[in-house]
Amino acid sequence: MIRLIVLLIGLCFLPVWAALPNVNLMPYPNSIQFGSGAFNTNIPLRVYLPNLAPSQSHYLKQQLRNTFENVRFSKSILRANIIFDVTGSTPMHPSLHQDESYRLNISPSQIRVQAANYWGLNYGLQTLRQLAYQYPNQLPSLHIDDQPRFDWRGLMIDSARHFIPIKAIKRQLDGMVSAKLNVLHWHLTDDQGWRFASQHYPKLQQHAADGQYYTHSDMADIVAYAAQRGIRVVPEIDLPGHASALAVAYPELMAHPGPYKMERGWGVFKPLLDPSNPEVYTFIKHIIAELTAIFPDPYVHIGGDEVKPDHWHDSQAVQEYMQRHSLASPAQLHNHFNLKVQSLLSVHNKVLMGWDEIFQPDLNKSVVIQSWRGFDSLTQLTNAGHMGVLSAGFYVDQPQYTSYHYRNDPQPQKRITLEHTSSMQSGQAWQFSITRLKGSPITGHFVLLPDKRAKHLGYIAIDGRKVIEIEDLEESKQMIRFSIDTWMGPLRISLTKNQPSQSQILVGNTPYTHQIRPLPQVPKLAPPYFASVPKDNAKTRILGGEATIWSELVMPYNLDLRLWPRLFAIAERLWSPVNLQSETSMYQRLAKLDKFATHRLGLKHQSQHLHGLATLSGQGDIDALKRFCQLIEQAQYYTRHHVKYQNGQYHQHASLDALVDYLPAESSYLRQWYIRLKSQDKTALYSKLMAQYQHWLNDVPKLKSTFSQSNKLAQQHALLNKHQSSLELGIQVIQYCMDPKLIVDLHTLRSQIWLHTHRHGELILAVNHLTEAILDGCIT
Repeated sequence: MIRLIVLLIGLCFLPVWAALPNVNLMPYPNSIQFGSGAFNTNIPLRVYLPNLAPSQSHYLKQQLRNTFENVRFSKSILRANIIFDVTGSTPMHPSLHQDESYRLNISPSQIRVQAANYWGLNYGLQTLRQLAYQYPNQLPSLHIDDQPRFDWRGLMIDSARHFIPIKAIKRQLDGMVSAKLNVLHWHLTDDQGWRFASQHYPKLQQHAADGQYYTHSDMADIVAYAAQRGIRVVPEIDLPGHASALAVAYPELMAHPGPYKMERGWGVFKPLLDPSNPEVYTFIKHIIAELTAIFPDPYVHIGGDEVKPDHWHDSQAVQEYMQRHSLASPAQLHNHFNLKVQSLLSVHNKVLMGWDEIFQPDLNKSVVIQSWRGFDSLTQLTNAGHMGVLSAGFYVDQPQYTSYHYRNDPQPQKRITLEHTSSMQSGQAWQFSITRLKGSPITGHFVLLPDKRAKHLGYIAIDGRKVIEIEDLEESKQMIRFSIDTWMGPLRISLTKNQPSQSQILVGNTPYTHQIRPLPQVPKLAPPYFASVPKDNAKTRILGGEATIWSELVMPYNLDLRLWPRLFAIAERLWSPVNLQSETSMYQRLAKLDKFATHRLGLKHQSQHLHGLATLSGQGDIDALKRFCQLIEQAQYYTRHHVKYQNGQYHQHASLDALVDYLPAESSYLRQWYIRLKSQDKTALYSKLMAQYQHWLNDVPKLKSTFSQSNKLAQQHALLNKHQSSLELGIQVIQYCMDPKLIVDLHTLRSQIWLHTHRHGELILAVNHLTEAILDGCIT
């Protein structure tokens, strides 16, 4: 200890964020300070481990061997140059609110990891592994003092809609521990499959799982594998809705007599358990007992969302039951049911957890509610005394920009008040309507004060939602543009001043059909438009956040591709200090972590992408196809779901092996170009861009040949033609940027770019967004 103190005094420390661009760690530590010198990892490394459980020691040793080539383990702390030091004992299973802090000190002579328990030691080792990948021979002298901002940092995996094999789930756990995520929320049942094998009710796996389910041994294996990595496993059994598969196996438990068959479509369906039937509660009691024997975590998730009450309305038994218990509405019946389930769980010292819809005043305050509806719902339930977990904004089954997830924060965001908007009565208001591919249009209005000196620049009021402040405006002679984050993703409105009908609205990367018209005056807003303010202690009840991957459009062969590497960015938002906000730094570090995740963690997002392209290209030019895929993206938000719904392909048996299924959530390649647009000398940059666009254009004949050889790719020939003209348009833009004296109608040029950005089925030619960013950079 004295040696450590002397060492720390001698270090030449730098401020915590000074080294941020130089160290590619995610999540970034709470505190990092650099000293002089480095630790040579090429010398014989003698590691001392404290007295831990055999499974914990085994895991640490395995991780160290995968990190360094010349590791030996010593029983003497005096002979070791890598020391793990723990001050307390550690249980076999992790728990909520456990101490996960650690200290990592690297000097020229020694590496020391200190923590109160095994969980902290492991997180210190995960940070060391990332450093060792970045500095394979000489680790820089530094001191890290680290702890998480939130205690609940999770990932929900939906194994019900499409079955996910045990091996694939374990691989995600390997990624999760590196990202310091500590909860696997395992969604085991839904309308399309019951994956939890039951000893008491064997018809569930016999008739409601299509032969794909997890045995008790399978699930216990996952629990042990996760616990070794400091990850809790919270099972979810959906009750009383999302029960179509359950209805196939045991129709006598349902509010409607049936008959039922396996549901293959995606959506929300009518089958509900019958709260008036005592056998329903016997069923739940036995299922809980089986869950308790497998999952040691105190929390059991019952879903509880999207309950369509039609079958309750139609059931005479249910209606009579409601009368006997003075239940005036389906919502009251649902709450009554939840209270009974809560009582059954409490017998086993289990705590109820569910989605927003379970929130009712009568629920025990220990119940944890997971919010998919957003900050307003989260504020309501935490103000009422419940603990909450945020998932809205972390839905990774949707293709979204990683920066959108990164801006999302479980703590309630800054609220706009009536006082904010009262100063905008002199602004200009516009009414808008956005036509969705499925569901009703999104309507509302926005108000702008283009004067950038104003304290508040404007707001947007979407009907049925709370007001969102507009904090940044981009204005030119012809256009005003602003972006806000919504439940759909980032919403960008580019308003053409003199011709509002020719404006553009993007949801993420995808243009949506819309109408915009000016209003004669600013509409008055009623109090319901404004978000409720969190109480002083409500923030302390926000446990953290959870990314969710629903599996309607996810298969085992593209699971990693849907999750990684962007889970590192979400993990950083949940672990690291709130003032860590630089999206440029995040993307730069994420590019390094992408390689680390592939080479050191064994994650398969890159190989899944390349394997898919190789399968599609056949004997064609796969290198040209790879480059093409860097310039296109999946249409974001739920656009892909809605397109499939329109085409009759929104079901369990629809094929998911097209080009779009092998693309990442966003093009990291294009993202790096956006970063370079902000930082490089323009003259040199435009020359590089010109050469690059020409190179992409030269690929088009190769792509046409490749597409003609593949049945799947041949369907995208029209996309290739539009791609070719997009690149030619990009070259025209770069020529203008290189020589602004060229006579160009900028309005027409931008309109052409927007036209080329239009959706092609489930795909977007994302290179057009880069072209527009280039144009923006040379006219501002």
